[in-house]
Amino acid sequence: MSILIAEDNVAQRRYVCELLEREFPEYSPLIEVSDGEEAIQTTLEKRPELCIFDIQMPNLSGVKAAKKVWREYPQAKIIFWTQFPHEIYINEIRKIIRSLDPQPAYGFIHKNNPESRFLRFVATVLEDGADMIDPAFKDSFKRPLLTEFEAEALRYLALGLSNWAIARKCSLSQRGVESRLANLYEKLFTSLSEGTENESYDKLAYNVRTRAFFESLRRGLINRDELEKSESELANWIERDRKRFLNEKR
Repeated sequence: MSILIAEDNVAQRRYVCELLEREFPEYSPLIEVSDGEEAIQTTLEKRPELCIFDIQMPNLSGVKAAKKVWREYPQAKIIFWTQFPHEIYINEIRKIIRSLDPQPAYGFIHKNNPESRFLRFVATVLEDGADMIDPAFKDSFKRPLLTEFEAEALRYLALGLSNWAIARKCSLSQRGVESRLANLYEKLFTSLSEGTENESYDKLAYNVRTRAFFESLRRGLINRDELEKSESELANWIERDRKRFLNEKR
């Protein structure tokens, strides 16, 4: 029996290991890894009783690592222990969990929690096989899930793409993009003024795309790390699509 800790910060990894070795000695020695790729490889090889994944790690995030682990080892119990509880990660975790049958036991907790709560999370997921969500983020786990397109569209809006470009990027019609963006706005803004006496004013007063960007930042549905990755990927796509566009015009 063993517990695996995936954490790139050496001091934090040692702290968790020493804490768990003291409180759960029957699972010693613990397995330590420092990045997402190593977490996948070691988990599939060693099949630990519990994995504790940091979310932001080199090479591969803890969320993407968990997705690959669960694909081949669906019984894996994983606690996401993070300093960046952005909703972008929570949305992805919820989608992954929903896609699995049976659904695995998992936990989600902020690193700033006291030791007693962290240890309770570990015991509940490890020994009881029950899910545990940090109370500070339960509202985020209840909000409407974003589809794959909606999650991507938020990044495209933040990076300045027009509906025309999003349609080409996603192989959709512009009308299809507009319809999907309307659904996204409904999920983001639960207090829309549609159908009320304020509707006509609000449509003149607000730019809905900019408001969507603000709401996404506020809730952590986009963040700098993910935007930088998207910008790099988008630059490559723009270069290819610009050539395609010029060929179409000839």
